[in-house]
Amino acid sequence: MKKIFFGFICAGIISLPCFAGFKEHFDLAQQYLTNYQYSGAITEFKSALRINYLDNSARIGLVNSFLARGMYYANTEKDYKKAADDYRSAMFYLVYYPNANQVKNSSQAIVQVSSNLNKCLQAIKFDTSARNRFNTAKQLRAEGNFAAAAYEFNQALSDTSLIKESFQQTGDIMKLLGNDQKAAEFYKKAVSVAPNDIDLRLSYAKMLDKLGQEDNAVEEYNYILAKTTDNKDVLYSLERIYKRKLEQSPNDASVTANLGAIMQKEGNYDEALRYYSKAEYLDPSNVNTRLNVGTLYQQKGDYKTAITAYDSVLILYPDNVQANIYKAQTLSAMGETKKAQELFKKVLEKEPNNEIAQNEIVNMVKTSMTPLQFADYIKKNNPQNAANVLYDYALDLHKQNNLKDSIALYNEVISLEPSNSEVYVNLAVAQSQDKNYEAALATLNTANSKFPNNSQVTDALKSINSQSTDEKLEIAANYYNNKDYKNAIEEYLKITPATSDTMLGVASAYQNMDDIDNAIVYYKKALELSPTNSDIAYYIAALYADKQDVENAKIYAQKSLALNKTNKQAKELLENIASQINSEQLEKAITLFDSEKYDESLNIINNILASNPKEAYALYYRGMIYDTQKKYNEAIKDYKNAITYNPDLIIVNYLIGVDFDMLEQYKNALSYYKAFAATYSEDDDFKQYADDRIKELAPYVK
Repeated sequence: MKKIFFGFICAGIISLPCFAGFKEHFDLAQQYLTNYQYSGAITEFKSALRINYLDNSARIGLVNSFLARGMYYANTEKDYKKAADDYRSAMFYLVYYPNANQVKNSSQAIVQVSSNLNKCLQAIKFDTSARNRFNTAKQLRAEGNFAAAAYEFNQALSDTSLIKESFQQTGDIMKLLGNDQKAAEFYKKAVSVAPNDIDLRLSYAKMLDKLGQEDNAVEEYNYILAKTTDNKDVLYSLERIYKRKLEQSPNDASVTANLGAIMQKEGNYDEALRYYSKAEYLDPSNVNTRLNVGTLYQQKGDYKTAITAYDSVLILYPDNVQANIYKAQTLSAMGETKKAQELFKKVLEKEPNNEIAQNEIVNMVKTSMTPLQFADYIKKNNPQNAANVLYDYALDLHKQNNLKDSIALYNEVISLEPSNSEVYVNLAVAQSQDKNYEAALATLNTANSKFPNNSQVTDALKSINSQSTDEKLEIAANYYNNKDYKNAIEEYLKITPATSDTMLGVASAYQNMDDIDNAIVYYKKALELSPTNSDIAYYIAALYADKQDVENAKIYAQKSLALNKTNKQAKELLENIASQINSEQLEKAITLFDSEKYDESLNIINNILASNPKEAYALYYRGMIYDTQKKYNEAIKDYKNAITYNPDLIIVNYLIGVDFDMLEQYKNALSYYKAFAATYSEDDDFKQYADDRIKELAPYVK
C-alpha cells in the first residue's frame, strides 16, 4: 500500500466557550496532538466534546487526531485494520456527527479520508456486503469503538432489513456521545421505517422531551399510550410535561383536563377529579371533561354516578356518540342488557360503521346463543362483516381450547370466505389438537391446492404431518412396551412415508418374537432409509451371527465399522467372527495335519496367520509342519512366537530344545530342555527324555 499523508483540516480561529472543564481538556488535547501523542489527544478531545458537543474546534481536533493516528498505523506499523477503525471514526465526525453546513465545509477532507479508508479495507480484504458491515458495526460497538461503529451502521443501509436497527443504533451512539440533537434525528429516521416499534418510539419521545420539544414529545407519548396498556414511564413523562405547561398557563382548561386524564390513567382518581373540576370551572362548555368524569366513575365501579355524568351531557347533546357508548357500556356492566342494546343501536343509526357499538352488540348476542346460533344470527344481521366477526369468535374459542366450536366456526368462515389461507391453517391446527390428524391433513391439502406457494400452509402441513407421525409412533411404542409386538408392527407399518425409526420398530418387534429372518429384512429397510447409521449395520451383523451365517455377519460388521470406526460393538463382533472363522479353519488344518497332509494343512495355517499373526496354536502347528520338513530354524521361530502369545504351551520349550539338538546347538538345546523340565509337571516320556538330554548335554556347555 502506498504511504498515505494527511494535511490536518484547518480549524480556523479557535474561540473557546466557557464550559467548566472544557478548556482544560481542549488545551491538553492540543498539547498531546502537537507532541504526536494521538491516543491521548483523542481521549481529551472526546472529553471536551462531551462537555460541549456543539464545539466545532473540538470536533475538528478530534478528527485530526484520528487521521494522524490512522496515518501512523497505516504507514509506520502497517496495521491497516487499526488504521481503518481510525478513518471510520474520522468519517463519523466529518459526516454524521456535525450539522449539514459543517459537512459541506469538510467535503474535500471527506473525499480524501474516504479514499484512504477504502485503501485500508482493500488491504485487509474487508467484505463490504451490508450484512458484514452491520456485523462489524455491532462488534465495534461492543468493543466501545462507538464512532467507528456508527460509521459502519450507516454503510449497511443498502439492506432494507437492516435500516431500522442501523438508524436506531446510530441514535443510541449519538445519545452516548451527548449529541442529543443528532440522536433525535436518527431515532426519527428509525421510527419512519418501523412506526409500530413501541420501544423505539419511546426512545425518540424521551429524546424530544429532553430537547424541550414538548409538543412533538406529547404526540409520541400519546401514540405509545394508544398502543400499550397504561405505560407508567410514558404517563409520568406526560404528567411532568403537562404540569410544566400548567405552571406556564394555570388557567388553560385543556391542559388542566389533560392532566386530569393522565392522573386517571395512573389510577390517581381523587387527583384526577380535582383537575377535572378545575377544568369544568374554567370551561363549563367542554363536554369531554364531563365525559372523562363519567369514565372515571365507571372505572371505579360507581355506575350510578357515571350515568349521571353521561346524562348531563346527553340532556344537552342527545346524539353525542361517546356519551351514548359510555352510558351503554355502563348499563351493560350493571346487567341492563336491553337498555344497553337500545343505546348501541341508536349509535349505529347515526354511525353505521361504529366498531365499538358493533362489537358490543355482537358480544351481548354472543353470550345468549350457541356458537352456531350466533353464526346464523351474524350471517343474517351483518352479512358484509360476518366472516370477520365469526373468525374473531373462532379464534377466541380456539384460545379457550373449545376445539369443537372453534372448528365449526372456522368451517363457517371458510364457506363465507374461501380465499383466506390463514383460516385453513387455524382450522387444521384445531383439528390436530383434537387428535383428528386425517381431517387436519385433508384441510391443509385442500389449502395447499388453493395456495401452492403459501409458506404458512406448507409449514403447517409439515408440522401436522410430524405430529400425526409422533401420535402413531406413541401408539406403536405403547404396544411395544406392553410386549404386544404384533399390534406394534401393525401400527409402525401404518406410518407413511416409512422412516428409519418405524422400520427399526418393526425389526425390533420381530426380533423380540424370535423371527430373525423378518427382523433382518426390516433392519435392512431401516438401513436403506438411514444409510450412514453404523448401529443399524451392526444389528444386522449380530443377527446374521446368531444364525451362524458368518459371511453375511462379517460383511455387515465391516460395513458398520466403515461408517463409524469407533463402533466398539461392531469391532468386537468382527473380532469374534474372525476368531470363529480362524477356529474352524484351525480345526480343519489340525485334521489335515493328523492325516499327514502337511502341505494342505500349511496353506490353511498360513491363511489364518495372515489375518491373525498372534494365533498361538496356528504358530504351534506350523512349527510342527516345519519339523516334518526339517526346517528347524523356521520351526524354532514359530515355537518361540507361540509361547510368547500363549505361555501355557509349555510343550513348545521341549520342541525348541529338540530342534536345537538337531541343529547341534547344544547350549541352546540345554537351555530349553531345562525351561521345559522346570515347568512341566507330568512324569512321562517327554519329561524323561528332557531330563536325560540335560544330563547328556551338560558336558558340552562347560
